[in-house]
Amino acid sequence: MHHPPINTYADASDKGSGTSCFASRLRRYADLSSEEAGFIARMEEAERPASRGTVIVAASAPTEELFVLKEGWAIASSRDVGGRRQTLRVFLPGEVIGLPGLGVHRAPHEVRMVTDGIVCPFAKKEITEVFERAPRLAALFAAISGLDHISMSDRLAMMGAGDARQRMAHFLVDIHERLLIANPSLGKRFRLPLRQVDIAEVLGLTKVYVNRLLKAFSDERLIEIERPYVRILEPAEMRRISGYHNRYEDLDNSWFPPRRLRNGN
Repeated sequence: MHHPPINTYADASDKGSGTSCFASRLRRYADLSSEEAGFIARMEEAERPASRGTVIVAASAPTEELFVLKEGWAIASSRDVGGRRQTLRVFLPGEVIGLPGLGVHRAPHEVRMVTDGIVCPFAKKEITEVFERAPRLAALFAAISGLDHISMSDRLAMMGAGDARQRMAHFLVDIHERLLIANPSLGKRFRLPLRQVDIAEVLGLTKVYVNRLLKAFSDERLIEIERPYVRILEPAEMRRISGYHNRYEDLDNSWFPPRRLRNGN
């Protein structure tokens, strides 16, 4: 059977139902106060269109802004000593680009759009107000940044020790599980707005190998491809193949400071 390439185009299903993916993602972990919700809304006030290939963050550039990825997908990457690009992370709608950069003067990695989309820049210095006036929200940002780091370590370990089949299973399950955070009603079917050549770069494989793996998973009835959608038919088996662990289910908010009232009490 011929399996057409997964394309890069977006539709309304990528944008949710009019609700901010960023806010939806945060509300999975904390019941936001009106003031906290106000901070989040301000982080998304300024919108900037970004076409495929646009560099959002240049490696070694001063870390002056964070970005909410409102629409589209982006990747963070670095280059090895031979100049080859290694993908470190795929950013999905509703995720924040630049949280680890709060602790450094210059960006450690490049971040570029892998589809068309919209980013919302937010000045790094404005995070100070979040720590001063909304410490519970600041704690949530810190916790999510920690989970992002652990998740990235898992991915790099898989890239180093896993075979091609395990890498592909890990990639598909990870994308699906993270999309579910912002949209719990998503179900098993999700849009994958990446070309096979993009997936090949993420997994360190060739485009031909990516096509072969997708076909094999489809033939085994582990997934179903309905261009440009993917349906995970056997999520438990895909998790078993890849040894996947959803770190975002492990967020501990028991240490978060209590919610402040508007009068500061």
